[in-house]
Amino acid sequence: MFKNFKKPKFFLSLSIFFLLGLCPINAQEKNGQPRAIFSAVFFEKFNSESFSYAPWGNEKESNATMVDISVGSSSLSRKFVYYGEGKLNFYVKRRPREWEVEDTNQSNETVTTNLAAEFELPQSNDGIQEFLLLFGNKKKNGLWKIYPIPFSNEKVPQGSYSFISQSSNPLYLFFGEEKFTLPSGKSKVSPAVLEQGKRGILLKVMVQKNGQYIEVFNQKWGHSSTMRGIFFLGLNGSKLKVKRVTEFAQALSSASGYGLPSVHTNIEAVSQNEEKSF
Repeated sequence: MFKNFKKPKFFLSLSIFFLLGLCPINAQEKNGQPRAIFSAVFFEKFNSESFSYAPWGNEKESNATMVDISVGSSSLSRKFVYYGEGKLNFYVKRRPREWEVEDTNQSNETVTTNLAAEFELPQSNDGIQEFLLLFGNKKKNGLWKIYPIPFSNEKVPQGSYSFISQSSNPLYLFFGEEKFTLPSGKSKVSPAVLEQGKRGILLKVMVQKNGQYIEVFNQKWGHSSTMRGIFFLGLNGSKLKVKRVTEFAQALSSASGYGLPSVHTNIEAVSQNEEKSF
């Protein structure tokens, strides 16, 4: 009965246009560069949370791509990228209990009901921005505070560290073969220059009190020329609190969210609908 039936040319053209119209968008998205790349860490010890976010900032769309990230306090999170405009929103990712089966088919409406933190990405025309997002204590509205710290390779090159003072007094640092003063509330980037014959690198910190220099910290750290990081230095009385976070060189393509399309496209469903129309 349908042996000589032919699909109308206009329908074929429309179908091909529709299917091809989806592919260039996704191809363009996959080849595009993100606006920003992040890593994150909790400042206080023993904090650990899992979050979900939309790499394209379109989480309100029902089929938007969502990515999960884990943030702890002892090390930097895996890098993750953002292609969207303006505010980056993090949502609570509830971990299933032992007796529960994780629902991987939750709707975006369910996922995005519990906002956990937000970060307004600064406007910039200088290429991909890179930040370390430092998660602090929660605000009155229940959201985590986020302190963005510029962390590009230009600002902190491989083999170097940024020292950030959280002290009300100047700190005097001996870092490997480098010696420098870190004023109160300021930051300074220093290369890690190992002492002759030494494997690790020594960080010694002193403060001045009553005309004398008093040592408040002395510790050796592991180091590699492919490593970079940040030292947070806070003085509490005569005790120095030091938090160090580091990372090794890694390709941008290994970051979470990189190359993903903004939405899930189900071309198979389109083909099925096309068949049903006949």
